[in-house]
Amino acid sequence: MRTTITLIAASLLACAPLHAHAAGPGADDYARAEKVLDYNLKGKVRNAKVDPNWLADGRFWYRRDGAAGAEYVLVDPAGRSRAPLFDPARLRQALAAVAADADPAPRAVWIEDGALRGRFAAGAVALSCDLSAYRCEKSALAVADPLWLASPDGTRALLVREHNLWLRDLRSGAERQLTRDGEEHYGYGVLPDFALHAVPRQQGKWKSAPMTVSWSPDGKRVFGTRYDERKVQPYPMVAMAPEDGWKPKVYDIRLGLLGEAETARDEWYSIDVDAGKVHRIAIPEGWNHAIESDLLGWSADGRRAYAPIARYDRPARMQLTEIELDSGKTRALLEERSDTRIQLNDFLYSRPAVAVLGARDQIVWFSERDGWGHLYLYDLRDGRLIRQITSGKWLVRDVIGVDEARGEVFFTAGGREPGDPYQRRLYRVSLDGGEPTLLTPEAADHAIEAGASAILGGPPNDQLSPDRAYVVDSYSTLDAAPRTVLRSTRDGAIALELERADDSAVRAAGWVPPQRLKFTAADGRSEIWATAYFPPDYSQEKARPKQYPVIDAYYGGPQINNAPVGFVDATATTNPISRSALARLGFVTITIDARGTPGRSQAFHDVSFGDFADPQIDDHVAAIKQLAERFPGTDTGRVGVYGHSFGGYTSTRAMLYRPDFYKVAVSSAGPHNYQGMYGGGVNGLERLLGGPPDYGNGRHVQPTPGAIPENYRKLDNAALADKLQGKLMLVLGDLDENALPAVTLQFSAALIRANKDFDLLYLPNQNHELFRNDAYYTRRMWDYFVEHLGGTKPPVGYKLAPPPGKPTGQVF
Repeated sequence: MRTTITLIAASLLACAPLHAHAAGPGADDYARAEKVLDYNLKGKVRNAKVDPNWLADGRFWYRRDGAAGAEYVLVDPAGRSRAPLFDPARLRQALAAVAADADPAPRAVWIEDGALRGRFAAGAVALSCDLSAYRCEKSALAVADPLWLASPDGTRALLVREHNLWLRDLRSGAERQLTRDGEEHYGYGVLPDFALHAVPRQQGKWKSAPMTVSWSPDGKRVFGTRYDERKVQPYPMVAMAPEDGWKPKVYDIRLGLLGEAETARDEWYSIDVDAGKVHRIAIPEGWNHAIESDLLGWSADGRRAYAPIARYDRPARMQLTEIELDSGKTRALLEERSDTRIQLNDFLYSRPAVAVLGARDQIVWFSERDGWGHLYLYDLRDGRLIRQITSGKWLVRDVIGVDEARGEVFFTAGGREPGDPYQRRLYRVSLDGGEPTLLTPEAADHAIEAGASAILGGPPNDQLSPDRAYVVDSYSTLDAAPRTVLRSTRDGAIALELERADDSAVRAAGWVPPQRLKFTAADGRSEIWATAYFPPDYSQEKARPKQYPVIDAYYGGPQINNAPVGFVDATATTNPISRSALARLGFVTITIDARGTPGRSQAFHDVSFGDFADPQIDDHVAAIKQLAERFPGTDTGRVGVYGHSFGGYTSTRAMLYRPDFYKVAVSSAGPHNYQGMYGGGVNGLERLLGGPPDYGNGRHVQPTPGAIPENYRKLDNAALADKLQGKLMLVLGDLDENALPAVTLQFSAALIRANKDFDLLYLPNQNHELFRNDAYYTRRMWDYFVEHLGGTKPPVGYKLAPPPGKPTGQVF
């Protein structure tokens, strides 16, 4: 709510309000900002990437955005050619001859008797088509439900029913129960509550295929992780304005907090699918599986699986474990140690930079033991280190694939070439050692990705051809849309251009590319990078430039970077959104990847372990001051900050830690203390922030419910509540399991005790995605900066449209 106080003078000539707001952006300005809002630009860069589907003969097909809808392209690397996968009109006619409701989007394409065949769906019925002769017939295989996990050969699928795994034959439809002892909070293939989707699961809004379970390559065995949350104390999530009544509704979820004695426990299991035999496999006492990856790979015969386990005490340790699936025996092959964090990829949300080489009985292993993230080769028979594969003051990002026959590994890295260390390049290196070969010479971000980690789910990407001779490479810069090419892995030469992305829609919306900038950190020596969005009318050439307020779009979490380096991410940013929109409203908006974020050396990353946010804030202040020196008109007397999730914490922290610099903040879904957040060895925040809680005398379990561990006390924003000077708006959704709403209210209570003025925006029935899907929040955030940082009056009653496909009030 905004309150305007007007003083009326005695003279009729002095009837204007004292300290009235100057004219600010109007509805037209908000409408222009709305056009470049991230969720309105998402997906508008057409053909920004190519997802190849490889065939056995080395060709591949992919979907592209055509003028009239989806098109499908067949690429022949050897022949340096691309052509339509099929004639759409002839295919529709052939499909219609068999089923009137057939979907012309191919579910699979393969080679049979020298001809291309495709699988299509007509409801639950699968159709098989000869794509040369255009003849279709009903397939012997049924269409797999999206909530099933198909076997490698596609003939069978796993599904979850009443906490147990079932096997369905996709040819006959017959089903067989594989496990029988699953129960509530201790099931097979079931999403555990600590995965932070428990409320929508209870509401029936969140369903998934079997989780943390994998088929062996030959389809004979299943390996998975099972979670026991039966002893975890229920945590109440309260919907104060439920959609189906007037009485508040409580959702009890199993979520263990930092320092609680009972948190989630885990174990492994394997299933001999044909025999129906289940083995329960104990994880060594005191250890948990590492959530970055449930499974790293298989032995050549499929009888052994390899998985990482970890414990996050001091020092933190991670082991590579071999599991014999038929006997359940485990064997530790190697152990990694660290006094801070320990991960298999510097970026927690990316797949482990690891590759199991079953045919060679070796593993390519990622480690930061020499201060930088590099690759090491180990023998799987005895855990012996064979050699370090890569070295130097640069970081391996992802392992893209291995050519076992040639003895080569393909990986992306940052910082090895001159220029921006966050731009990814692709390399090839021999497993026998030697210098890597650069395969992508262009100074750009090459988005050749291995896929998301097990935390986020999803299958791995495979951008290398089966014979490892070619790679699909999409590369871009902040001002140049992606170009996708087929590239030789021998010398990096471009064999064929596949796509040039069409960015006309985002340009027509008024989107202006941001600028990539380099600064010096507060320590006076570290190099830090940022991405800044400038108002469209900004110019360095003006003799007396207009003064522009600055907004620090802050995240600062230790698991990802947030300053875009590639074109698509710059148009529709991940977190926080609204950077282009705020620039449209007259703010210089900047995102800084300061010390403590990943992507550089281990020492650079470790700055955020323990102290977490404060050194980062110092870096942000230093960078913004340098920004003002470089760009006239940047007003460091009016600096605001906003962020969501970890950014909700750090943006508030900036207001408390540096009240001399930051004047206005909008902080959504912030974990303002960590004693009120989730903990434990499986998914606890202690692995990222500061290690196990320390309650004194070697105790890691809280002595009383209100105890605060000493190593987390200084991270509590409540301890600095009396430092608040500027304008602060806290935002929370009452069903947010990622950043628990109670933590925001606990910080609010501290501000009240300190007699501080602040604003609180409470969003009923919202979850953690509020910053991406709640148009009301976005408009209020804009208004807050326009009024309190810009010193002008926002338009009254402006209503943003909800994200496309997301009706107002819908959170999923």
